[in-house]
Amino acid sequence: MRTNLFRLLVAGGVLAATTLAQATPVVLAGNYLKVGISDYGTLGSDRTTEPGILHDPTGTANFYPGGVANDYLTPGSPHEGFSVNSDQTGFIQNDNTGYQSFGPFGSPTLLTGAAANGYANAAAWTGSNAQMSITHSYFFNPNDERILVKTTITANQDLTNLAFARAEDPDPDVNRFGSYSTNNQRGNSLYGKTDFVGAAGAHTGLTIGLLNGSGNTFVHNTVVDRFCCNNIDPNKVLFGDPNSAGDVSSGDYSINMAWELGTLTKGSSATLQYYYVFGDKIDTVGTPPVPEPETYALMFAGLATVLMIRRRKA
Repeated sequence: MRTNLFRLLVAGGVLAATTLAQATPVVLAGNYLKVGISDYGTLGSDRTTEPGILHDPTGTANFYPGGVANDYLTPGSPHEGFSVNSDQTGFIQNDNTGYQSFGPFGSPTLLTGAAANGYANAAAWTGSNAQMSITHSYFFNPNDERILVKTTITANQDLTNLAFARAEDPDPDVNRFGSYSTNNQRGNSLYGKTDFVGAAGAHTGLTIGLLNGSGNTFVHNTVVDRFCCNNIDPNKVLFGDPNSAGDVSSGDYSINMAWELGTLTKGSSATLQYYYVFGDKIDTVGTPPVPEPETYALMFAGLATVLMIRRRKA
């Protein structure tokens, strides 16, 4: 996670615009995970404020073992963000350090009741511009070692060649070992290269990964990019990144996943589902998720319907 002077110079106008009075991020905490949700819709509590992405692999909610934070995000120049490209917008983005193509500027909100979909930790953020609105919803339970993210894009005008990407610069070893280097790979023993991309601390082995949860509904791909601290164009993730570090690499790189949404007509929406997954072994992190709470509800409703039909026939 290098300090990127070029990025600051290029984004100067955007960064200056977002240094106005800030709203308050929200914090979600369980036994394995404690994360901020920023005013920009990303993970992290705005820039270097903790919590960023805290992880306790023991599941005892000890996120500061020995007084040192197990934080994947906030050391150095943190980066977690999302980006969009379409014929109508070009490349636009938000991240936790101040880029903001989607507003209005404001806090995410906690979700409760039916909106939480049965999760103990749930929050949502919505931002918009002239072309589209984006809602990110985040969910996890106390004993989950993964965060479910649902991203819904709604077109405010007809959009063509629409693509979306998520990116994170993982730094699990910085606070404890002073190292920004991670061992990175596309795919593992559980998932293919287009469905999983992860990074493990070179010293701790603590792993963070992006896992596709949308099946094959949308064309999707992953990239480990040599430029650690920026969002990259979703189309580069999908169709070829000149800065790709390959399928297996070591360095201060970023993990990226993108989806091709194609055409959205005005007023229509598309929803992506994906996970941030955590663990201590890159080859097994991202264990196939159990059905989500709302899936169980649908299963039980379907079973009840079948039983009623059978009783009527009897």
